Amino acid sequence: MLAADTVSPLEGGDGRGYVAATNLVEAGAVGRGFRVVDRVHPRLDELSDPLVPEAVRTLAAADPDLLTERQPSLVLAVGRTDDPARMIAIDFHLDTVGPHVPPTLDGYVLRGRGTVDDKGPGIAALVGVARAFAERPQLRDEVGVVVLCVPAEEGGALGTFGTRLVLRRTGLRAALMVFAEPTGGEVLDAASAVMTPVIAVHGEDSTDDHPYAGTNATLALSHAALILTSRLAPVAERVGAKLCVAGISTGTSHNRVYGRGELRLNIAYYDDEARDQLDRTLAETVAGLGADFRRSYGDVPPAREIGRRHEELVSLRWLKRGYPALLNRHPALEAVLDQAGLHRRDGVADGTACTCDAIWGPGHADYVVVCGPGDLDRNGAHTDGEWVDVRDLDTYAERMYDLVQRFAAHVRASSTTLHYQKETR
Repeated sequence: MLAADTVSPLEGGDGRGYVAATNLVEAGAVGRGFRVVDRVHPRLDELSDPLVPEAVRTLAAADPDLLTERQPSLVLAVGRTDDPARMIAIDFHLDTVGPHVPPTLDGYVLRGRGTVDDKGPGIAALVGVARAFAERPQLRDEVGVVVLCVPAEEGGALGTFGTRLVLRRTGLRAALMVFAEPTGGEVLDAASAVMTPVIAVHGEDSTDDHPYAGTNATLALSHAALILTSRLAPVAERVGAKLCVAGISTGTSHNRVYGRGELRLNIAYYDDEARDQLDRTLAETVAGLGADFRRSYGDVPPAREIGRRHEELVSLRWLKRGYPALLNRHPALEAVLDQAGLHRRDGVADGTACTCDAIWGPGHADYVVVCGPGDLDRNGAHTDGEWVDVRDLDTYAERMYDLVQRFAAHVRASSTTLHYQKETR
């Protein structure tokens, strides 16, 4: 399964290896006692949803079969799935960043693409759960586990045609939802979402023979970068968000005035109120850029033409906007995880909570967490040297084995308490 090339279509993958890997996961899971609930394929109308990133919509329009036929989500289950209060959901993604790196094993070190992000953690979780039900068949009548094996986490897709689509299509509900992503084996109950605005200039070029004739996009975008930074950074600091002023692209020649270009920003946030404040501040700032530019540079010859036509030529568009963030607590289920050796960490306080498709979990589980073996940085995720220690995978499988049993004990205790309360009324 690691040998299958599952590079995201947004990073150049053709999807064929993804289908092959999905088939391998299905066969392995069924052989370990899981049943197949569904294979969910994106529909074109779902890929044109406003919350789907621009890059995904563009790819869907150019090559619809690539996403609708070769990026399915696999839904597996074991045990009873008729009562959300008795269910755990586990989510992991099969897609990877590019390029594909074939797997190699050297002692305990497993190298290759997806070893730590995210095939390794996902399969370890599946193996641990399967073992719990195999060794204790009575669990099948007490609790159930649903596993979502999805695409669309990498390449900026943010789960929009993977996790989000499956949860919306199936209406899945569970008590606990675990996203098996590398966190050092600790439990993070927060995940940031992102907004990605683009400031674009669509004007006319000129040469160094007539440098004042062009609508100088470099000047307009440089001004926008400075003003947006000065206005957004204080808001980001106040609400605990992260502002990334990513880059300006106009041109590279020394003897040309570029009339077209873009400024891109990326803003990560941990709650919806922060998102709304940042969105509002950005929109208000962009609306005032033209007037501010003219006040500062209206009489400067190279800036005069773009200043005069600023509102006509400078625009804001969004690559990503409106995504929910994950921020939740649940003392009882935190205790269950802790008993299984999966201890909570405050990822917002120390900055370890990152952006992933766990943002789509709220509303589908009482408690949504991100927890898996390995570390994105330490294990070289997204680099050609990606690796994982197989002992970390074994430990995580053991923790998931324990989690199923601890959760079953929690369900039994909750049922006993509820029965006692009814009897004593």
